[in-house]
Amino acid sequence: MGVVYIREQGAVVRKRGGRLLIEKDDQRLAEIRLRETDGVAVFGAVQVTTQALSELLDRGIGLTLYTRTGRLKGHLVPAEPGNIHLRLAQYRAATDAGAALLLAKAVVQAKLRRAAALLSDYRDHYPAAALETAVRAQLDGVDRAEQAADQATLLGVEGAAARSYWTAFAALNRSDLAFDGRNRRPPRDPLNILLSLGYSLLLGEIRSLAEAAGLEPHLGFLHQPDHGRPSLALDLLEPFRPAVADRLALTLVNRRQIDAADFAQDLRPGRGGRLRLSPDGFKRYLHAYERLLTERRADAPRGWRAALADAVAGLAGALRSDLETGLPAQTWGPAVTPEESGPRQISDARPLRL
Repeated sequence: MGVVYIREQGAVVRKRGGRLLIEKDDQRLAEIRLRETDGVAVFGAVQVTTQALSELLDRGIGLTLYTRTGRLKGHLVPAEPGNIHLRLAQYRAATDAGAALLLAKAVVQAKLRRAAALLSDYRDHYPAAALETAVRAQLDGVDRAEQAADQATLLGVEGAAARSYWTAFAALNRSDLAFDGRNRRPPRDPLNILLSLGYSLLLGEIRSLAEAAGLEPHLGFLHQPDHGRPSLALDLLEPFRPAVADRLALTLVNRRQIDAADFAQDLRPGRGGRLRLSPDGFKRYLHAYERLLTERRADAPRGWRAALADAVAGLAGALRSDLETGLPAQTWGPAVTPEESGPRQISDARPLRL
């Protein structure tokens, strides 16, 4: 099972029996068995017939729409479950300062643990003082987040850890591609293009999962509500940024699977000559992304896509408890456990509380 990515501009997606046919100019490009499909993602000028859309909805398969360059536009999911009680619990938690802070802390701590895990993996192969400092900054941030008395303090903790993380991230880049820090809207260099693409793909999946579970994707706990902002989906995304998108971008450029030749200026009207990933590079990225999300790893025993679903289900379970008896244990990422002697290490032994 996996997600089908359709990027051929001008293609048409049709239904035939239990399959999707992808055609262009009266030629069949691919045939996909729906029983082996978790989701469909289309990029740019790809048409999907009404019959195909209806079949996807009947089977509970989400359709996510992206721009040609990978910016999330929206998605189509089956009718929302009649779970008003879950949404009421979400609204109560979001408007309760204590409950919202508790959930926001879990998001930040999970993200920092995963960031520390990524930096630690590279530190083991490329020992450097900057990496050691950044790992400790992430772990210290976990402790400081636990002590945060309000949202503003928590955001300050996250921001300080992020500055240290991105400084170290630049040192992890062993390619010929320059990286001077995180930038976006639009991303201005190849590594930032890959990072933004990964975040966009993950956000599309998480938002679909949240809506399918009956959650309101626009009402978050760390990210505050704002017009058009899927705040809850962004909350759920945070712990998966370093573990999936950041790690994948580094792997691809460090192994020269994507390099400078895969980027060119977008000369279309109104694009301002921005850099964009070539169609072939985009295809290689999606292949690597799908492989990473479905493969079993020590830090994701059932695969990262299953971990996304588990995170959404864990949050829904916590909200259903109405926060009356404390939040149930939920593994979002490796926990930090102090050893009896020596520096703190990354361990999977203790689950993170969501």
